[in-house]
Amino acid sequence: MEVAYILVQARHGKLKIASAALRKYEEIEELHEIYGRYDIILKVVCADRSEMKSFMQNKLHITEGIRATETLVVNDLQSGE
Repeated sequence: MEVAYILVQARHGKLKIASAALRKYEEIEELHEIYGRYDIILKVVCADRSEMKSFMQNKLHITEGIRATETLVVNDLQSGE
C-alpha cells in the first residue's frame, strides 16, 4: 500500500471547484480545506507506487482549479497496513 499526503494550492477563486472535483476520486481518503500557504490537504491511499503515479498524472494534475501541489509520501508504514 502506498500512502501520501498532498498539499494543494488552488487557483484564485477556485477553492470550492477544486475541492468538489477532488472529492470524487476514490483514492482520496481524507480532504480538508486549510489556511496557510496551501488551501487543501489530502490523504491519498493507493495499492502501489504505480497506481499512485497514475492517480497523480491522470487525475490530480488535471483537476480543475488546482494551481500547484506538493506530495509527501509516507515512509513508515508497518507490515500489514
